[in-house]
Amino acid sequence: MPKETLKEKISQSMAAARLNELREILTGLDRDELQHLNTLVKDPEAFSEEIRQLLPLAIRKMIDAGDLTMDSLLPLIEEALRESIRNHPEKLTDILFPIMMPAIRKAVAADIKQMLDSLNNTLEHGFSLKRLGWRLQALFSGRKFSEIVLSHAYVYQVKQVFLIHKATGLLLAQVSDQPDEQAADADMVSSMLSAIKDFVQDSFSNKKESTLEEINVGRLRILLEQGPHAILAAVVEGNVSKPYHDLLKETIEGVHVTFYRDLEDFGGDVSPFEANRQLLERCLQKEAKAQKKRKPVFAYLFLTILVAALAYGIYLGVEKHLHYKHLVADLNRAPGIVVLHSKAPLFGKISLTGMRDPLAQKPAFFLKKNEMKPEAVRFSWKPYLSVEPLLVLQRARRILKPPPTVKLNFNAGTLLVSGSADTAWLKTLYEKYPLVFGVEKLNVSASLQKKNKKVADNILAIEKHVFHFQYNVFSLDSSQIREFDKLVAEVKNVLNFSFQQDSVPVIVVNSFTSYAGNVEGNKYIARHRAEQFINRMIRHGIPQEVLVPKVRFIEDFNNEYPNRSVSFHVKYVKPENL
Repeated sequence: MPKETLKEKISQSMAAARLNELREILTGLDRDELQHLNTLVKDPEAFSEEIRQLLPLAIRKMIDAGDLTMDSLLPLIEEALRESIRNHPEKLTDILFPIMMPAIRKAVAADIKQMLDSLNNTLEHGFSLKRLGWRLQALFSGRKFSEIVLSHAYVYQVKQVFLIHKATGLLLAQVSDQPDEQAADADMVSSMLSAIKDFVQDSFSNKKESTLEEINVGRLRILLEQGPHAILAAVVEGNVSKPYHDLLKETIEGVHVTFYRDLEDFGGDVSPFEANRQLLERCLQKEAKAQKKRKPVFAYLFLTILVAALAYGIYLGVEKHLHYKHLVADLNRAPGIVVLHSKAPLFGKISLTGMRDPLAQKPAFFLKKNEMKPEAVRFSWKPYLSVEPLLVLQRARRILKPPPTVKLNFNAGTLLVSGSADTAWLKTLYEKYPLVFGVEKLNVSASLQKKNKKVADNILAIEKHVFHFQYNVFSLDSSQIREFDKLVAEVKNVLNFSFQQDSVPVIVVNSFTSYAGNVEGNKYIARHRAEQFINRMIRHGIPQEVLVPKVRFIEDFNNEYPNRSVSFHVKYVKPENL
């Protein structure tokens, strides 16, 4: 390495060392500290982190020095808060939740308690005789109803408080429980109080230190508390307690402490006293009477009515449901009726939908049976033809119109025909029985086919005899006796009662009655009528074995045999079945 180059490097190094030494002397900072300062100047984030802890102290010192006011600072803080809430509302919610929720719960609980207390008070006093008496008292005394209520509601109530200058009698300040109803002339009141006080002291006491403490004016009392320079007068309705007297003493003492210089040098300026009326306002007190807790009679009565109405509604609902269940069961048991859908809402009509044979019992019958009104149920029926034996027989009788001597039965799709009939009806039977829905086969007894037409006609003549009776009448009248004799003659001439033949004619004496009234009584009378005819026939020589009494109940007044009547039916049976 050349000597010149080495010499230059040594010279540069010494120059740099002298430069650093000079920089440290001038700035008081070494090389690292200057490098850190350079970083703070060029990097705002590093600079802000460095001065973060110094800003609050700087702001506080600026406020104390008057360089920065709260009025200029508040808009910045409010705008920052507004922007933070707008961008991150959940943060504010999390912050306020522990504070606001207890306050909200407390406010809601207080409102609910106030509402319940108000409701209970309204129920207890809204229609009481006591309140009526108070209204009469207000009417005759000329006082307001609200005043009467307050007088009965409180042990005492302070109406007004006066602060009077003792030496001059001038009114210094006054407060009232009704700000809108101040005394007409408070200065006159204070002057009169001072005059009364002086008069009492001069007339009834020779002691200078004695003072007037109370004045009674009708229902009002004026309590006086005197200090060295001022008098405190409280207008009270009712009897005050000792703590209130102590409060008046404390207040007059506080007035003298607060306004001692103003009272001692008083020249007529009352503005300092008027501006500090809060000392007097704390004397406007009232103490409520301890009311006896009354039983909430109206609440109990209302609750009783509500429970009774609810119980009655439940009873009606249960009764309706039971009737509905029985109605549906009766309809489903009835031949020719099928209930497909039923609905019984708590309120409104019962709805029933199904199928009904035209010959089936009418729904009105079942409504009456279950003590239900027709307007309470809405029926919706679709017609259909039932194969119930009872309805098939009714359908066969309507189509075939059999004579009384013919008996029809139905079993497993087969129509059984027995008895006696003429050739013409037998021809009709064979032609029309296929028209009877539900009948698949026809079975006509051999005896019916062999019956002599004459015998059939004579039997028909016998069965045409019908005897009618008045209510509660048993015996036959003269015309009925003649008709009966004719009947017996026809029976003897036509019928052969020999027990040696294949079949023997049997006379069924049908006595008709109804279910109306006393059923057992009706049945007894009907049977007695039938037995009367049988006894007469036996006396005329007709065998007792072929006479059968039969009581029948008929409800249809359009029936061929109405109530309180006796008719006859002839049928053939085998002798061994008698």
